[in-house]
Amino acid sequence: MTKPVIQLSNIRFRYSEQDQDVLDIADLQVYQGEHLFIQGASGRGKTTLLNIITGINPPYTGQVQVLDTPLQTLSSIQSDQFRVDHLGIIFQQFNLLPYLSLLENVQLPCWFSSKRRTQAVDVEQSSTDLLTQLRIPERLFNKPASALSVGQQQRVAVARALIGKPAIIIADEPTSALDTDNRKRFLDLLFSQADKQNSTVVFVSHDQYIAQHFSRVIDISDINQAINHTATVS
Repeated sequence: MTKPVIQLSNIRFRYSEQDQDVLDIADLQVYQGEHLFIQGASGRGKTTLLNIITGINPPYTGQVQVLDTPLQTLSSIQSDQFRVDHLGIIFQQFNLLPYLSLLENVQLPCWFSSKRRTQAVDVEQSSTDLLTQLRIPERLFNKPASALSVGQQQRVAVARALIGKPAIIIADEPTSALDTDNRKRFLDLLFSQADKQNSTVVFVSHDQYIAQHFSRVIDISDINQAINHTATVS
């Protein structure tokens, strides 16, 4: 097996207003090209775990290493740059910029990352292709994101995460607003793009239909020792 691209060792995390840990993970390793599905009930720390992996929330103890980089050694600015260079993130709340067009939202990572821009080769064509594959009508490409339905916004967020061939794709409940047809289309596109560029996928969801499409499935309760004695979190 190839070496881990994500390594968590003795991770403990709590929010400032809490007096107990919400994450207590002794060890988690994710390998290059692996498709990992993390399941579990609401409030068990799945989103918090993704925030640790992406460097958004640092743990108060333990080591987080992503792509051979110890995240705790990075400054805030370096962490932001590392994230945009190497991670394609599909946020639960989409985080689209409402005043930008669909194409501009998709291309956003390439504006801030020369690495992603180079890997996209042709940013304009790449963004158009991704939106088309996700069945966004061409007439909407130059409309502001605020004009879209919730399901359309989610598909734009997916295209933004995939552009520029990120090494790791992080997905936080990315199919919650998609109907059955678009959910299947999203999964087909996600896996075809990930396999083409040997990207690692870490995917969080309650949707058991999706779990069957992954080579590795774990329950958050099996790795998070804090679950039995802490309050629930996101």
